[in-house]
Amino acid sequence: MYCCKKKQSRQYKKHRQRTISSNRPQASKVLGSRKNISSSIAERRLGSRNILIAMAIATAIVVITLGTVMGFNTVLTETNEDKELKMLHVIMRHGARTPADTYPNDPFINNTFYPVGWGQLTNEGKLQLYEIGHYFRHRYNNFLGEYYWPDEYYAESTDVDRTKASVQLINAGLWPPKTIQTWGPLEWQPIPVHSEPLNQDMLLLVRKPCAAYHIERDSVIASEEIQSKFKESQNLFDDLTTITGKIVKDFDDVQDIFSTLRAEESFNVTLPEWTRNYYPDKMLGPTIFSYILNAWNDKMNRLKGGVLLKKIFGDWESRADGTISPTTRKAFLYVGHDSTIVNLMRTLKVWDAQLPDYSITILLELYEDSSGTYGVEVYLRNSTLIQPFKLTIPGCDEFCPLEELKQLTKNVIPDNWDEECNVDESYNVPEPGGP
Repeated sequence: MYCCKKKQSRQYKKHRQRTISSNRPQASKVLGSRKNISSSIAERRLGSRNILIAMAIATAIVVITLGTVMGFNTVLTETNEDKELKMLHVIMRHGARTPADTYPNDPFINNTFYPVGWGQLTNEGKLQLYEIGHYFRHRYNNFLGEYYWPDEYYAESTDVDRTKASVQLINAGLWPPKTIQTWGPLEWQPIPVHSEPLNQDMLLLVRKPCAAYHIERDSVIASEEIQSKFKESQNLFDDLTTITGKIVKDFDDVQDIFSTLRAEESFNVTLPEWTRNYYPDKMLGPTIFSYILNAWNDKMNRLKGGVLLKKIFGDWESRADGTISPTTRKAFLYVGHDSTIVNLMRTLKVWDAQLPDYSITILLELYEDSSGTYGVEVYLRNSTLIQPFKLTIPGCDEFCPLEELKQLTKNVIPDNWDEECNVDESYNVPEPGGP
C-alpha cells in the first residue's frame, strides 16, 4: 500500500514532530474534516489503473528502497540524550485485509475472496507487516538484542485470524533466527502469539458486557450537541439506507459500510458506481466521528482504553521498582483493531481526528534519565512512509515523568472495572459488533 521511490521518500526525512491538541474535537469540525486520508483514498479511486501499475513497479523495487522507505536512517540507541530505554510497548492495528462484513446490495456479497477469505490479510497487508517487523528490528536493534528470548519479549493479539497473522508477520521480520537459533533453511522461527477468547477480551477490545459504558454512551448521544449532528447527517443515513439495503441509523453504520468499501478497494476490486458520489468524501467525516463518539469522554475511556493503559502502567511501575516478572521482560507487542488504537489514544488525550488506517502504530517508550527519573515518550506512526512522530501528552513534556503521567491519567484508570461496570443489572447491554 505504502510504497514510493527513493526521491519521494527524502521529503519525510526531516518530518517535523507534531504536538497534538488536548482539546476535545468539536463535532462540527470532525464531520467537516477532509484529512490527508481523504485525498489519498480519492486519488486511488481516480487513478486505480495507474496505481495497479505503480504497485507492480513498487513491488519490483521494494528490496532496493526498503532501507529508505522504512526510515532505516534512524536507529534508536539504548542510551539517548542522557536517558536509557528501559521498556517498549508497541500497539498496532492489523494489516490490510479483505472485507470482514458486507451489506445487502453489495455486488461482492457472494464473493468468497478465494483463496484469501473474508476478513483475512491481503498480500499487500502481509508484505507491509513483514516490513514493519524489519523497521522495528532496525529502530530497536540495540535495545532488543540479536536473539529472541521469551522472557524478554511478549506478543499478544485479539482472538481473530488477521491479528494473529499480523503478529506472526511482524515477528518474522523482527526476529529472524541467528546462529544458534537457526534450525533449518528458513530465515524464520516460531514465536508464540497469546490471545484471550473474544467474549472474555479485557485488554485489546474489552468486549465483556459493561452497562456503565453503554449508559454513558446513551447519555452522550441524547445530548443536544450530538443530536444536532445526527440531524445534519440524516440525509446521508437515508441515502445509504436506500442504496445499500442496510438500515443506516447512526455513525457506526456509516463506518461499517465505509470499512467494507475500504477493504474491497484494498483488494483491488471495482467498487459500484454509486460509491463515486459518497465514498470516501461524504462518508469519511461521519466515519471518523463514530470512533470519537465511542470514546467521547473520560468516563467512557476509563471503561475502554483505560483498561489497557492500566496494564501498561503496571508494566512500567514494576520495571521501575524491579518487581517485573520475568525479571528481564522489556518489550510487548499488541495487535488489535481500529478501536484499540483510538480508545487508547483518546484515553491519553493525544488523538488527532483521523482514520485509524491499517497497521497504524503507537510506540510507548519508557526511559530512565540520568537523575534516575522514569518517564514515557509517545510516538505515532500512521504511515510506513514516514518516521514515527512524537506526541505530547497534555499537561506534560515530551518526556513525561511517570509519576506526573499517573496523576494526569488518574481519572481514566479504572479501580475495579467489574464494580464500575455493573451499575444497573436491569440494563440490557447490546451485543458487541465485529470485529
